[in-house]
Amino acid sequence: MVIGYVIFAAFNNLRNMDRQSFLFLVANTPWVYALAEALAQNHPTHATRFYDWKNYFRLRPTWSSSSTYSHGNLQRTMRSLPPGYVGNLEVVFRPYLQWQVQNWFESLQKSSGASPWIIVPYPFSAPWVRNLPAERLIYYNLDEYIHYQPARKEKIMAQEAELVNRAAITLCIAQSQVETLGQRYPHQADKIHHFPLGVVQNFLNPEPEKLAEPMTVGYVGNLIERVDWKLVLQIAQGCPEVTFVFVGGLDDYAGEVSNPSWKVNRQAALSLPNVRHIGKVSQEQVTKYYWSFAINWIPYDVTHPFNQASCPTKVMDGIASGRPVISTDIPECRLYPDWIEIFDSTEQAIALIRQKLSTINTPELYQKSLQQLQFAQQQTWQARANTLATLLSRWA
Repeated sequence: MVIGYVIFAAFNNLRNMDRQSFLFLVANTPWVYALAEALAQNHPTHATRFYDWKNYFRLRPTWSSSSTYSHGNLQRTMRSLPPGYVGNLEVVFRPYLQWQVQNWFESLQKSSGASPWIIVPYPFSAPWVRNLPAERLIYYNLDEYIHYQPARKEKIMAQEAELVNRAAITLCIAQSQVETLGQRYPHQADKIHHFPLGVVQNFLNPEPEKLAEPMTVGYVGNLIERVDWKLVLQIAQGCPEVTFVFVGGLDDYAGEVSNPSWKVNRQAALSLPNVRHIGKVSQEQVTKYYWSFAINWIPYDVTHPFNQASCPTKVMDGIASGRPVISTDIPECRLYPDWIEIFDSTEQAIALIRQKLSTINTPELYQKSLQQLQFAQQQTWQARANTLATLLSRWA
């Protein structure tokens, strides 16, 4: 009886040592929240979102519907605060935010029986976690944040330095950011890891044998200056027999770009007879467009700083379509040479498009499509969550 109890206690202690829980701060983007949902399949998880009043009433944010939430492992909290709570009024709101995060941390620790990992995606949250244990801190880098607000570059870099230097581990969705942060903080380089975006399960094409719309090349996303519209215009003019489909809104955000010529080129491209523009569509409709295109493409401007530092959602979404994917020479796209073909010029793009379209219904391309989908299946958010949990078990 005593021996049985000792064995049970030892097993229970081992299980508790391996138990993990997660607190997500500012899970405002779909991909941060997707990771939280995936982790919640097996681990107690609390996802939080923050908005200032202006953006809250402009966006009217809601949590996405998910079967995960009904499992009870995922807690969700949304906060709306006055404008400036992370800017000019940050010092004023800091004590409250530190208290709030500390409270969430302790509540999750108590309910889960495990000291939570705190996942922080944005540098402005650095002051919020100063009172929490550094050995449980994860900096989740989504971008090169100094491009967001160049006027606040020094403050952003100081906040990011605080997170990188304190965090047990830094995860970057883009390999280029792994290299950038590794050079910026060489003493922390061994703690900086590539953790690319995952695939939402329902983005996996369930019917790769279904024929795509003939002679189409498609793009899904905001139609802003990150697209090389001059290149698009030249390619579409050079392929009058091909229909180029663009799905997305005509947002005019231009970041640090001051040259307005991209808008002129966009208007010229979208006005061509072989170019079809479809406006914004719901997330539920996005997949049908990815699956319907004979070719998916990422015609990004290779000189744009965001494109150099990013992991476009289109990378995995395009691969999950099972259709051929082509792209300009974006660093993150180079990491998938088996599934994404790079072009460096108008002429090369035109030749590549015609070559792909000429073999679109061949058995060879169908077999490659199946292999592509098999690869995509290994890149789901659940797979990402499992990889992260395994990686973090080293620190348990």
